[in-house]
Amino acid sequence: MDLLSGKPHYPYPPRPIKGQFTVNPRRRLAPLLAPPSVIPLPNPLPKELSRKCAFTSTHTLSVHILPAAFPRAPSAQGQITVPPLESFPSQTAKGDRKKWLDMTVERMIWEKLEAEKVFTDPKAGVKASEVGLWNTVLRIRRNKTAAEGGESARGVTLVATHPIGFHKEIWETAFKHLIEMTESSSSSIRIEEIWSLEAINHGDAALINGVHITKLPDRSDYGRDLANFLIYHLPEGRDCFGKDLPFQLTRLPASLTSARIKNGFADRKLIALGHSLGGDGTALCGISYPKLFSALILLETTLFPASNNSSKRKPAIITSTLGRRSSWPSRQEAKKAFLKSPLFQPFDPEVLDLYIEHGLYKDEKTGEVRLKCNPAWEASEFTERRTMNEGWELLPTLDEKVELRWIMGGRDDASNLVGGSEVARQTVWRRSTNASNVRIPGAGHLVVQEKPKETAEDIALFLNHRFSSVATGAERAKL
Repeated sequence: MDLLSGKPHYPYPPRPIKGQFTVNPRRRLAPLLAPPSVIPLPNPLPKELSRKCAFTSTHTLSVHILPAAFPRAPSAQGQITVPPLESFPSQTAKGDRKKWLDMTVERMIWEKLEAEKVFTDPKAGVKASEVGLWNTVLRIRRNKTAAEGGESARGVTLVATHPIGFHKEIWETAFKHLIEMTESSSSSIRIEEIWSLEAINHGDAALINGVHITKLPDRSDYGRDLANFLIYHLPEGRDCFGKDLPFQLTRLPASLTSARIKNGFADRKLIALGHSLGGDGTALCGISYPKLFSALILLETTLFPASNNSSKRKPAIITSTLGRRSSWPSRQEAKKAFLKSPLFQPFDPEVLDLYIEHGLYKDEKTGEVRLKCNPAWEASEFTERRTMNEGWELLPTLDEKVELRWIMGGRDDASNLVGGSEVARQTVWRRSTNASNVRIPGAGHLVVQEKPKETAEDIALFLNHRFSSVATGAERAKL
C-alpha cells in the first residue's frame, strides 16, 4: 500500500527489465529562442479566448495567449486532410478509404523517422519552421492571496498539461474538487494560481495556429512549451497573485529569466501536473530545468523503455485515430456518439460535458460542430516513440530534490499504451529517491477524466504532505 494515501500502489520491482539498451537520448530540451515573428492571430479570435468568469467562490478563471517555444523540431511540411467517405466511389468507398488511410499512415511513419535522423532523405521534405506559433493557457487565480486573508496556509502555484486529443479545460472538474479541498480550514495550503497549458495543435491553440501547425510534431516540444511559459512568460507572484493579467503574456526581461533557470522562482512554490502526453513533456522539462519545480506529479505518462519497441511502429492506433469521426450536426448528437464509445463511457459526466463544450467548435460555414484537434493532428502525435524512450531513460537523472509523485490508473489495462502494468511498475521507480506512487482504484489511463475527484484527493493529500507546516528542517530549507 502507498504510505501516504493507504491506497494500492506499485511496489518496488524485484529486478530491472531485461534487454535494456540506450537510445542515446538528447540530454536536455533544445534551446529556447525568441521567435523572429509570430503568425498573425485570426480575426475574429475564437470566442472562448474571451472567457472570464468566477470559477469558484474563491477563484476566478481567465484565458491567455503567449508565443510558443521556438524553434520547433524539424518536420515534414504540409497538412493532412482526410477525405470524407462520400468522396470515394460508392461501390468501393469503405475499402478505398481504408487503403488511403493505410498508405497515409505508412507515409507519416516514414516521414517521422526521417525527421529524427541527422541526415534526412530529401524526399521527406523535412525542415524547421521559421515563424512562431501560439500557446493558449487557462488561468485560475485566487481572488485574495493567503497573505491578504491573514492565513497561515502556504500559497502554491500549479501548472498542468493534458493528454493527446484533449485541451486545457479537461482538468476543470478535478481543479474544482481540488480547490474545495484546499480551501478547507484543515488544509495547510491554498492554491494561489493554476495554469493549464494547451499544446499548439489542441483546443483553442489549434484554431489559432491552423495551417501553420507542425505536420508531425516532436513530443519534446510540449515540454519546451512548458519551459518557455515558466521561464519567459509567467509573471512574478507579486505582480499577479490576486490580480487580473493582460490577454497576451509578454516576454520577461533576460535578467529575471536567467535567474529563474539558475535559482528557480523567487516568490512561488510551483508544482507541475502532467498527464499522458503532458506528463512526458513535464518530465523532460523537470529534467532540463529542475530549479523551477518544488515537485512533479506525473499521471499515466507514456514513457517506456526502448526494449519495448517493436521492430516496426504499429500503425493501428494511428490509423484508427486518423479515420475517426470529427464532425456532428450538433453537440447533442456528438454526446450521443461519445456515450457509445468505450473510450468515453468511463468518463465522469461533468468531464464529458467539458469535452463536448470545449473540445468542439461550431463551423460557421456548415453549421456542424467539429473537433478542435482534428484527427490528423491527433494521429500525428502517435507517430513518435523517440521522446518517450528518451524520457524513460533519463528519469533517473531528475534532480532528487524535486519530489516525484506518480498517480496511476488502478485497472489492469491502464498502462497498455506503454506495454502493461509491469512496465508502469518499472517506470514509477526509475527515479526511486524522493518518489512515491498511487493507483486510483477503477481508473484507466485517462485517470483525470474518469476519476477527477479521486485524482484531486490525492493531489491535495500530496500537496499538504509536501508543504505541511510540520515539515522537517531539511524540507523547510529546501522550501
